[in-house]
Amino acid sequence: MNTTFLQSLKINKQFLLLSIPLFLLAGLVYLIHSPYFLSQSESFIMAISVDFVITIPIIYFLVIRKTKIPNFTAITLMIIGLFLGLYVLPQDNQIYLQGFKEYFFPFVELGILSIVIWKVRTAIKKYKSIAAESSKTTSFDFFTVLKNSCEEILPKLPASLLATEVAVIYYSIINWKKTEIHPAKEFTYHKNSGTVGLLGALVFIIAVETIALHLLLAEWNLVVAWVLTILSIYTGFQIMAFAKSFSKRPILIENDTLYLRYGIMSETEIKIENIVSIETSEKPLEELIETEVAGDKEKRKLYQKLSPLSELEAHNVVIRLNKKAKIKGVYGMNKEAKTLALFVDKKQDFVEAIQNQIR
Repeated sequence: MNTTFLQSLKINKQFLLLSIPLFLLAGLVYLIHSPYFLSQSESFIMAISVDFVITIPIIYFLVIRKTKIPNFTAITLMIIGLFLGLYVLPQDNQIYLQGFKEYFFPFVELGILSIVIWKVRTAIKKYKSIAAESSKTTSFDFFTVLKNSCEEILPKLPASLLATEVAVIYYSIINWKKTEIHPAKEFTYHKNSGTVGLLGALVFIIAVETIALHLLLAEWNLVVAWVLTILSIYTGFQIMAFAKSFSKRPILIENDTLYLRYGIMSETEIKIENIVSIETSEKPLEELIETEVAGDKEKRKLYQKLSPLSELEAHNVVIRLNKKAKIKGVYGMNKEAKTLALFVDKKQDFVEAIQNQIR
């Protein structure tokens, strides 16, 4: 009872601290829409603009600096204040916020990226140190470290977007080292599925079409031609990163948990104790649904494939759970499943490994 009460007090205290900046921002919004708003006073507009992006974040930082709330969330509040101010202030009164956005905000973005890189490097060093001192082999995953580092600085959705963009650069350009697989607990899913070949062919088609489209559009509008070319090149790098991440992020069984991964495109964590059954099966997912739940729309939604490519990729393993699992997708897109279909290269070994864990 005492523990529950203390936890409740802790949660209420954090809520109170977080409500302070929200209350201050709401006060500014109210002031802007009130009769007391002086749109012609330059000093008044400057004061409000400074409050949005500097004063309130500083007050918030001073309030939370001795708590467990990450200090970096003050940067998030600064960004929220900037865009809220640009939304509520009349267009003619945005000169200071626009100046902040144009000249200072790029340094904020660079600072966030630098902090993420520093945190990732620190986490990697810590992992290597623990691995060197411990007799146990602990699996390291760059993308997991990257997401955790981003979530310490930004809210979940922006953190997911930033982590995905950094991962695209990392896997498509930087990481070319072969990943060592531990056969007892790690399982690949890209060697026999044909998906890597499909994505590779897609990159080739994009490359050919980009050149042809650029030459065609350049005769009409050079700026449009280059914009579409850059977007196409970036799309090619995205697809390349997705394909390369398959081999870098194998499915993992560790610490009584099954880490199901499909590159950086989707993933989920399942406690072994939550697995009701696992079997090798290539039966179409729609056929499984019709056999087991028929017209129950809610239950139909809980039959999912791990791969976001859906029917473009076959599956050979079906896992049934006693609790819903959240499948985290690319750019923060999530879905839930209780019956999960996926492809594994060594399906029989994988099924036996899970069954042994269950026993």
